[in-house]
Amino acid sequence: MSESATLAVDRQFCTFHVGGQLFGLDILDVREIVDLQPMTPVAHAPGAVSGYVNIRGSIHLVLCLRHLLGSNDDTPVKRRLVVLKPRVVESCALLVDRIGDIVTVPGDRIEVARGGMVADPALVAGVCHLDGNLLVVLDPRRVAATIGG
Repeated sequence: MSESATLAVDRQFCTFHVGGQLFGLDILDVREIVDLQPMTPVAHAPGAVSGYVNIRGSIHLVLCLRHLLGSNDDTPVKRRLVVLKPRVVESCALLVDRIGDIVTVPGDRIEVARGGMVADPALVAGVCHLDGNLLVVLDPRRVAATIGG
């Protein structure tokens, strides 16, 4: 296989931590990462909805991944927002515990999540063993769909 063919299957992920677990989103689905901003609560919203946030004049619905993934970890963290590209989910940001690195993974190393590997396999696009960690790749469309987004 040529080097260019090998590079074509490599995927890059923006990684982050939620409740001590390593997660990632395809870098092509992420618009930006920003510090936590003041949020406006949403009355009668599902528990996973943290509120609305104004980022440079655009309003985004913020979904709390800790809540969606059922994390009971209450370790103090510097939470951040991962803002998704509009082509993925319109005006949505994910609240995460802390940001990791951008990692490149050969496409053939990404596996289907098997039962017991992750808390909610319905939100998962795949998993990958990465330097002694399990990288859980989330599907942002499925994440947003949990609240009807």
